Amino acid sequence: MPVGVRLRAAGVILSTAVALSGLAVTNAVGAARTGAPAAVTSEAPSAEQPTLTEAAAFVQARRTGKPVEVASLRGESREVYATPEGNLEAREHLRPVRARAGGEWKPIDTDLAKTDSGMVAPKVIAVGLEFSGGGTAPMVRMTKAGRTLALSWPGTLPAPRIDGDNATYLDVLPGVDLRLGAQEDGFTQLLVVKSAEAAASKELAALRLKLDGDGVDVRETGGGGLEAVDKGAGSAVFEAPQPLMWDSSGGPAAEQTAAARSLGAATAGSAAGDEPGAAESGKLAPVDVEVPAGQDELVLKPDTEVLKGQDMVYPVYIDPQWYSPKASAWTMVSKYWASSPQWKFNGDSDAGMGYCGWSYCKPYDTKRLFYRIPVSKFAGTSVLSAEFVVRNTWSASCGARSVELWRTKDISSSTTWNSQNAAGYWIKQLSSQSFAYGYEGCAAKDAEFDVKSAVQEAADKNWATMTFGLQAANESDAYGWKRFSGDAYLRVKYNRPPSQIKLSQLTMEYGGACKKSADAPRIRTLGKIYANNVSDPDADNVAVQFQAKWDSGDGKGLIARWTPALTSSKKSGSSFSIALPSSIPQNKQIQWYARAYDGPSTRRGRTRAAPRAATSSMTPQCPRHRRSPPATTRPPTRRTRTTPGSTG
Repeated sequence: MPVGVRLRAAGVILSTAVALSGLAVTNAVGAARTGAPAAVTSEAPSAEQPTLTEAAAFVQARRTGKPVEVASLRGESREVYATPEGNLEAREHLRPVRARAGGEWKPIDTDLAKTDSGMVAPKVIAVGLEFSGGGTAPMVRMTKAGRTLALSWPGTLPAPRIDGDNATYLDVLPGVDLRLGAQEDGFTQLLVVKSAEAAASKELAALRLKLDGDGVDVRETGGGGLEAVDKGAGSAVFEAPQPLMWDSSGGPAAEQTAAARSLGAATAGSAAGDEPGAAESGKLAPVDVEVPAGQDELVLKPDTEVLKGQDMVYPVYIDPQWYSPKASAWTMVSKYWASSPQWKFNGDSDAGMGYCGWSYCKPYDTKRLFYRIPVSKFAGTSVLSAEFVVRNTWSASCGARSVELWRTKDISSSTTWNSQNAAGYWIKQLSSQSFAYGYEGCAAKDAEFDVKSAVQEAADKNWATMTFGLQAANESDAYGWKRFSGDAYLRVKYNRPPSQIKLSQLTMEYGGACKKSADAPRIRTLGKIYANNVSDPDADNVAVQFQAKWDSGDGKGLIARWTPALTSSKKSGSSFSIALPSSIPQNKQIQWYARAYDGPSTRRGRTRAAPRAATSSMTPQCPRHRRSPPATTRPPTRRTRTTPGSTG
C-alpha cells in the first residue's frame, strides 16, 4: 500500500489465502454544493429515451456540460443525475413527487376530478384513490398492489363540493360536514362539527363506518392507530396513526395562515384553511378506534369532553388520516401537548418549530420537527457533498434566527415531546443556520444544511435511513418561531468505487489465467502480470495497484513483500500490466493481489485525495505459482495441486 493511501474495507475482509482480490478504491472528497439543485439546469431524458441508462447519461452529460437525469434510476421519491464531472447526484424526497400513470412517470397532482364511474379521484398520486361522488358508493376506496381498503358512510352522501384536493360533503349529519383530502400517498378525513347541537348527535358518540378490505386484514395497533395488513405477506399496506380531535380555541391562527399565504407561503391547512391545526388548538384529545371481530366496520369514538364539554369553541374537528407506509416519515412534537403524537404533521403541509409566544399561538408552545429519509442507495460510496433541504414557509419576522439540524434516533407514529426529550435521543448536531423566510419582505424559501459527514457515515455503515431533527437554537425567543414544509429532501453528490476486478480479468504471462487447478504450476520465468478491462461504473479513469505475498521463512508468515506504486491512470475499460521483480524468491508459493482505483488526480481540475478501498465478499479460486530455480541440472517439472482459496 503506497504511503498516504488510506484503505477502507466496505465489505467482507478476505482471508490470507485469497489473492488477486479486486480491491476497489474511490475518491473521498469534493466541495459542498450550495447553489441551485442540478435539476434546474439538467437535461431531462426525452419521451423517446424513457429509460436512459447510466452510461448513456454520462456520455450526454459530458457532451452537453450539463447534468442529465438517469431515467432508469427514477422512482416515486427519487431522481438521479449524471454530472459532467463523472459523478452522480441524487435527490431523496420525503414524499412521492411522481407516480406511474398510463405506463409513464407523471408529476404528482392531487387535484380532484370526476371519473367516468361517477367517483371523484386525484389526477396522479402514488396509490389508487377514489372518493364518493355522492349516493351510496363507498366514501373512500384506496388500492395498492392489488389490495383494497374501502370505507362507507352510514347513509347516503350528498354530491361533494370540489376545491383542489378537497371534497366536502355538507351536512352528512345535522350540523356536521365531512371533508376528504387527497395526498401524495393517501388521504385525510375530517369531520367538522359546527355547533353544540350538532355535537349532541347520537351518531357521533360512536361513528360506525362500513369497512371492506380485499386482500387485507384491518387491525388496531398498540399506539391506538390502525393498519391494513396484507393477508399473504403480513406487512402493512395502509396505515393510520391514532385519530385526533380538537376544537377552535387556538386563537386567531387563521390570521397567521392568511398572512403567510398572501406572501406565497404554502402553509398548513385544508382548502378552507381557517381552522387551527390539531397542535394549534387549546383542546386536543385522541379518538378511540375499534375494529370488531367481524371486520365489517370501523368504529370511531370521540372524546366527550372535547366534543361537547364546557367552554368548547366550535367547530370541533375529528380526523383520521390514512396513507401507504414508506421508509420516509416526518413528525412534529409539542411541549404543550407533550404526550400527544403529531405524526406526519396531522395531515397538514407544514408545521411549526421553536417557541410561539404570539397572540395567534394559544396555547403558547414550543415545537420541534423530525424527518426520516432513506439513505441505503449511498452504501459503499464516497459522498462528495450532501445537503438537507427544507422550505421555511413562515417566520415570525424577517430577523434571522438560528436553527439547528441534528441527527436523532428514529421516529414512529408514537413519537411525542416526552419520548424525544429522553437523554441521548438527539445524537449529534450536524449544522446550524441563521435565516428567516416567509414573512413580509422575505418570501418563503428553501433552507439548506450541510450534512456531508453524516451521510458519509451512513454510507460507510450501510444505514437504511437517517432521521434529522430541527429545533430553534433559542427556544425562549418568540422571534425564532418558524414553520417548515413536510416536503423536505436530501441532495447528495457521490462517487462509486471501481468495479471489482474478477478472476477472469487476471492473468500471468507465464502461468496463465487464474483458475481452479489440481496443483499450483511451477514457473521458471516471471514475466508480467495483467489486469484486463478494469472499469468504473461512473466512467472515471482507473488505475491499478498490484501486490504479492509470500512466506520468506523469517517468522513473519505470509505478508505483503512486494507492493509497487500505483500505475498511471487510463480510461475505464483499459488493461494494465507490470513486470514482476527478480527479487521474488525461488521455490516459494506466491499470492497475487490487485486493487482498482478511480483516484481524482486522473482528472484535471479536481483535488487529489486519499482514495478509499472496498473489498467484495467473493472468495476467488485460482492456482498459486511456485517459482523454480534456473534449470542448471534438470528441467523444471510443472506440477499442480489443489489449493482452496488461493489465487495467482
